[in-house]
Amino acid sequence: MNHTLRMTIQKVEGAIIRLLGLIERRGFSVTGMNAHADEAAQRVEITVHVNSSGRSIETLAKQIEKLYDVHSVACLTAAEPRPVLKESVAC
Repeated sequence: MNHTLRMTIQKVEGAIIRLLGLIERRGFSVTGMNAHADEAAQRVEITVHVNSSGRSIETLAKQIEKLYDVHSVACLTAAEPRPVLKESVAC
């Protein structure tokens, strides 16, 4: 099942590594990531797409909230994978 998490973390050395390490140690695989740094606020907004085989995304979100660099966590989706659309080819 695919999920999307949006987090705001403090912009400090090693914060992203700690975040991604926790996600992978909890049995989720990262399938995509987007990060935007706010230099003035010294924060980074990160959107991470993860895939799991039956693990609870809510439990993962609670574990991420416990990291001292994390300011906020939001679970945006808990949707089924989108079907792949096939293009029709005109002959």
